[in-house]
Amino acid sequence: MIRNGSPEDAAAMAAIYNHYVETSPVIFSEQTLSPEEMKAKIERLIPDGKFPFLVSEENGIVTGYCYAHLWQPDPVYARSWEVTIYLAPGAGGKGTGTALLQRLVGECRTGGCHTLVSFITLGNRPCERIHQKNGFTLAGIVRQAGYKFGEYHSDAIYQLIL
Repeated sequence: MIRNGSPEDAAAMAAIYNHYVETSPVIFSEQTLSPEEMKAKIERLIPDGKFPFLVSEENGIVTGYCYAHLWQPDPVYARSWEVTIYLAPGAGGKGTGTALLQRLVGECRTGGCHTLVSFITLGNRPCERIHQKNGFTLAGIVRQAGYKFGEYHSDAIYQLIL
């Protein structure tokens, strides 16, 4: 089931986020977030419901989340939004990510967005496939953008013009 997210989902979201911080280069951060910090992040990035924010649930357990937020703060970028999407460990391969992103894209389209961008750690094939299934194309690569686990990682930039 996919539903609108809320700040009450922050603890489940933090658990998903922290898993990737601790185990994978897909998040270019080494800082885990407490549920309170995740809630503050949601409230900062998605103020007053201005941007779509979705979670997937299975048997009452959050299995993934995605949201859109401003790509850049300058007003000239007001209709360019960035996508964030993560699935819980073991939730991949079931169509959840594709369904989450498909609904998010639809809500962005009706919400006034002109272009969506998503930064994906180069080589994260499942995430790249989810974006490609939803019409995103590779717009560029930022080489060696992040350093984590003793090596540099590059970001692939995917874009969808709505």
